Amino acid sequence: MSGVLGMIEQKLFRAREALHLIFRHAADSATRRELLHIYSSLGNRSAYNDEVNLRMRFGKLVMPCTMRLSDIFILGEILFEDQYKLKSRIPEGATIIDAGGNVGFSSMLFLGEYQPSQVHVFEPSEDSFRLLSKNLGSAAGVVLNKSAVGRTSGQSTLHHGEFAGMHSLLQAHGMDGGEIVDVLSLADYMENCGLTRIDLLKLDIEGAELDALIGLGDRIADVSVIVGEVHEAMVDSDAIYEHLASNSFDIVWKKYFQEGPVSQVHNFEARRRGRG
Repeated sequence: MSGVLGMIEQKLFRAREALHLIFRHAADSATRRELLHIYSSLGNRSAYNDEVNLRMRFGKLVMPCTMRLSDIFILGEILFEDQYKLKSRIPEGATIIDAGGNVGFSSMLFLGEYQPSQVHVFEPSEDSFRLLSKNLGSAAGVVLNKSAVGRTSGQSTLHHGEFAGMHSLLQAHGMDGGEIVDVLSLADYMENCGLTRIDLLKLDIEGAELDALIGLGDRIADVSVIVGEVHEAMVDSDAIYEHLASNSFDIVWKKYFQEGPVSQVHNFEARRRGRG
């Protein structure tokens, strides 16, 4: 019985998510029809790599975007579950780092909500970067990096999950195949680009969050706000929060996705003491 109830709850959740995207964020009738098609196709996993074109509202902006059908789960997390809805103040003209950019949804949200002067996006996956470039390659102030972020600069294997949004530098059960990708430490990147500060650092890098934070080195002092996703089965979440606390960050909030703690994935916002 509990399994049946869980399935019903999941279907009801997806229905609410679909209605929210259709009536709050779809920018035209063609996009509304496409969203209906996407949600009606979720039972057909063989279609998950099919590409669709949408025009969506992200804050104050309407942006065209090309995505794979499976990317609807990421879009829903961002626009329906408010994955990156911050309590901290982000200044106008901010410098933002988007680590784990996928096809660009989170950067689109940041562009629409905060009017930053610079958004530096990192995405190592070949296929995701192709779509990211199509979506944001000509956007003003956006710098695209076909690279992962990590503890040190170099190269590593990006292990492939079932879908592109699940690819990771850490190999987990069920991953099959991969690709060699460049890896940059954020300290090296800041030095190379002459960045003096990061007003917002977003981390959604499938278990490599602690490595990215360690890779900042002393430059973590130049970061004001961090928002991210923690995969509890892949990384020691206590170690992440201990590292943040030892570098003068307070945790503003933590929350799980709609599945709750069973998902072993939660989001957080951290703010440097005295800022935001």
